[in-house]
Amino acid sequence: MDRNQGKKVKSAILPLEGIKVLDLTQAMMGALTAMMLGDMGADVIKVERIQGEAIRHGRPAAMDDLYEEELKKGESPDSAMWLGSNRSKRSLAIDIKTEQGKEIILKLAGETDVFMQNFRPGVIERLGLGYDVISEINPQVIYCSIYGFGKTGPLSRRVGGDMWSQAMGGAISQLGTPDGPPSMVPFIFVDHGGAVMTAYGIMLALFARERTGLGQDLDVSQLDVMMALQTTEISTYLADGIQRTKVGRGNPFFSPFRAKDGDVMVMLGVGPTWPIFCRVLDVSHLEKDPRFETEAARFKNAEELYPILDESFSNKTRVEWQQIFRENKLRCDPCLTYEELFAHPQVEANEMVVNFQHPQRGTMKMLGIPVKLRKTPGKADTPPPLLGQHTEEILLELGCSKKDVEELSNKKVIKKGN
Repeated sequence: MDRNQGKKVKSAILPLEGIKVLDLTQAMMGALTAMMLGDMGADVIKVERIQGEAIRHGRPAAMDDLYEEELKKGESPDSAMWLGSNRSKRSLAIDIKTEQGKEIILKLAGETDVFMQNFRPGVIERLGLGYDVISEINPQVIYCSIYGFGKTGPLSRRVGGDMWSQAMGGAISQLGTPDGPPSMVPFIFVDHGGAVMTAYGIMLALFARERTGLGQDLDVSQLDVMMALQTTEISTYLADGIQRTKVGRGNPFFSPFRAKDGDVMVMLGVGPTWPIFCRVLDVSHLEKDPRFETEAARFKNAEELYPILDESFSNKTRVEWQQIFRENKLRCDPCLTYEELFAHPQVEANEMVVNFQHPQRGTMKMLGIPVKLRKTPGKADTPPPLLGQHTEEILLELGCSKKDVEELSNKKVIKKGN
């Protein structure tokens, strides 16, 4: 039976409407987490230093010493990377190292549901904003910490990063060809996957609070995320002791190949389909070749097999291969570029592009919301804020007078938006 049967559902409400989030994170993983919460209706306050965080200016996080003078100028336009993970938020530009700045954060923390930070272990405590302090003034707070390698342990105080997690977490050991140079995943998938897991953890904590009334702290590390994203592969190692090795660009089951006008992804003759696959590619002489006859053999000798298949695939276009494979009840899909992806009608049908008016960039496009709640959908309609754009608004809501705001601005405790 539908639990909502007979009930009126208020379609206009956003799922996290009424939830307040204080986001002290920098860089990507925390920013994406907070953006997801904001898209679903949470009031997210993005707390930044008065010169703006490094990513906003297109510079790597945790390397402030190298760009200190440049960042002080604060004149560069907001980077696409920063914009892509900071919509649905309000910007509070403040120096939390000052006593007055810290007092403002503590006052905001007393009214917040979720407090997020990703300083290295010990730093937030030295700033006087650790869990013990925040939970004392707000026992129901959900306090979320994001670390590179973990809250405790020998590497806990090291600066994290997507690439460092790929290196330590086993991903790079499997990428590239066995005799070739090392390779890494070229997009920051640990931060992206970590944002989803962090949002999941926050929602669990909020749900538990709804049931028990208890606030709590939680932490997520990039290293743990990297390992969790390899659950299938790591399970094989933990259960069977099989060490994964570099497999080149594919495996015995599926792989990409170069067609005449781009790349295609194909099922590589799985099980009894290998003879059909060979016939379709006009390489029937490979069917009984001992180097490729079995899946294990094709895996072992992949670097010999791929060039032969590349040559065959290069004789026809992607559309032609799709048709031929379909006629033979095999699978072949095109590998799209970003340009092709965003021209595809499926992306439009999924509503995965939204338009914003931004004061610096004018009309700009961003990714839409991947999770579709049909009765209480999210709403991605607030563009990424300029640095300090909402500082005055937030402080006035907190009870400060306009005179107080001006004094704080003159003392460089805060930065107001233009």
